[in-house]
Amino acid sequence: MKNTTQATSMYIEEPIRIGFATAPEERREVYQFRYSIYAEEIAYDLTNADHQNKLLYDELDEWAILLTAHIGSTLIGTARINIGKISDFPSDLVHAYRMDKFKKFYNENDATPLFAIFSRGMISPQYRSSATMYLLGVKLYELCCDRHIQFAFLNCTFHLIPFYENTGHIRIDKNTVDPNDKSPLASFVLLMDNVDHLRAVQSPLFRIARKKSSLHKEVVDWFYSEFAHEINTTINSRFITAEDLWTIIYQYLGKAPNQSIPILKDLSILEAKIFIHSCSSIVHCQIRDHIVSLGNTSQEHIILLSGKAYSSKLGIIYPGQCCGENGLACSTTHTSSAIALDDLNILVFSFYNFGSFQKRHPNIAHKVIRNIQK
Repeated sequence: MKNTTQATSMYIEEPIRIGFATAPEERREVYQFRYSIYAEEIAYDLTNADHQNKLLYDELDEWAILLTAHIGSTLIGTARINIGKISDFPSDLVHAYRMDKFKKFYNENDATPLFAIFSRGMISPQYRSSATMYLLGVKLYELCCDRHIQFAFLNCTFHLIPFYENTGHIRIDKNTVDPNDKSPLASFVLLMDNVDHLRAVQSPLFRIARKKSSLHKEVVDWFYSEFAHEINTTINSRFITAEDLWTIIYQYLGKAPNQSIPILKDLSILEAKIFIHSCSSIVHCQIRDHIVSLGNTSQEHIILLSGKAYSSKLGIIYPGQCCGENGLACSTTHTSSAIALDDLNILVFSFYNFGSFQKRHPNIAHKVIRNIQK
């Protein structure tokens, strides 16, 4: 149920065409494309995939709108949206996104409200620095506006949190586990009329949202009031400064991050601040949340900042220690599981962010890779 994308570069000569997979053969092509990304490229341990036919689909596909991105006849990206009443969605998703709580916004006189869930967003490796994900995101946003939807939900692996915060989604403090490959996921909501927030995070959706003829400000006001605790618990990577992030980590670990986090060894304070601010985010986990899962693909490097966690390999993990395998420079496989024993915070260095960071700051990135190799 998660979304995934990574950063590479590719010069595109032909225009990207966004469409819909409606015919059976078109939908099958999407299922094959998903499998090639998740199972063959990223090597997720997909327990529910059709490995014989190399297809990845689930029950939501039966009534989903499947978006496609093509260059010529080549499928280079896809995303999925399900639009329906709360009763239309599986109970685990209703619980994960707290949809019953969001329904409280609507009064008894409202017709049964519709909600949306975005999922299965992915791009071919060579087109991940193109406009493909932006174009898919715009189409998803427009579909929600056309159906008068106020709240749209998605989840993602921890290393993609900065990407979705940049597009304007807001974390709701409720991590879940993907039932297919057991990877921990962060939960997000997108408010269609939250124009001030879209502007503040410099979301690519802002240029579309600002053109709306009418905005429902009462929706935004209600959300920030109703979810004040969840919002205050999370730290949005788009709003925190490098200095403040450094201070928070320093306070958690009791000494300078470049003295307590091994991959930052030999980095100057300035270099470490730039790297942390560019490539990491702080994630809050509640007690019994999964932090990493045995056999899953690691596309991040996780440091425990507060509380205690239990590792199936190391036993009790304390602040300053790693959780799982280091997948920052290249994806790898977790050889253990880790679960939160307390409400705690982790620092997640993102493989997605590190790819673009290497191009902007090659000298700093070289030092980090050297530390990883040690």
